[in-house]
Amino acid sequence: MMWGVLLLACWLAAAQSLFAQSEFADSSRSLNPYTTTLKSALLPGWGQVNQERLWEGAVFYFGSLHFYYNAFFHLYHYNKGKARRHYHAFRWNLNAALFVHLVNVLDAADVSFRKRPTGWQGGLFSDKPLKSPRGAALRSAMVPGWGQVYTESYLKGLAFALTDLYLAFRAHQADINYRSTRETKYRDERSKFSWYLGAAYLLTVADAYASAYLYKFDQAMKLTVVPVVDLRFVGFHAQIKF
Repeated sequence: MMWGVLLLACWLAAAQSLFAQSEFADSSRSLNPYTTTLKSALLPGWGQVNQERLWEGAVFYFGSLHFYYNAFFHLYHYNKGKARRHYHAFRWNLNAALFVHLVNVLDAADVSFRKRPTGWQGGLFSDKPLKSPRGAALRSAMVPGWGQVYTESYLKGLAFALTDLYLAFRAHQADINYRSTRETKYRDERSKFSWYLGAAYLLTVADAYASAYLYKFDQAMKLTVVPVVDLRFVGFHAQIKF
């Protein structure tokens, strides 16, 4: 389970490279609505994140993840013991997961066609960043926290690294206990911490990607003060350049 989540993250990173047309998108062009909708269909919340709607993306991602996990959890226990309560719980959670997934796709499509957002490189982060976002993301994908260190967010990098390491340790320990005892509680614990690790891993990579865009963002502003001479007055003109 844990390796499956990590492979999914690597696949998404490769797919992102295929979807991207250039290293830095033209801010005058909006996102391709079909590509954005496809991203949300492949992974709930992905299209919303591409549209700079981070909160919506997080809600759709973790909401669908919760229901999908519960659905497969109850399906497994139903196949094992044929308890009707697990069957009903499986159907309810699967329907809820599909509903959230569908709303997520419709939301991404609606915003794409109606508002025509320009996306990460076009709107919120229109200037060329000082650090490579892809480089930061790939660093954290290889070693959690490395991308944060690359963007000089040392404490945050340490926090992400320790969190991912702790979750990986708990999942590994539960796997060892399950293999030695074959008790279902250890298997369930292994699955739970594997999902937590997958979510934390994706968050680590996404944070590194965003941190590269925000690297020394406050220092990029330049204040220019020039004298202005007019027939009616003499003064100064202040200009803030990003």
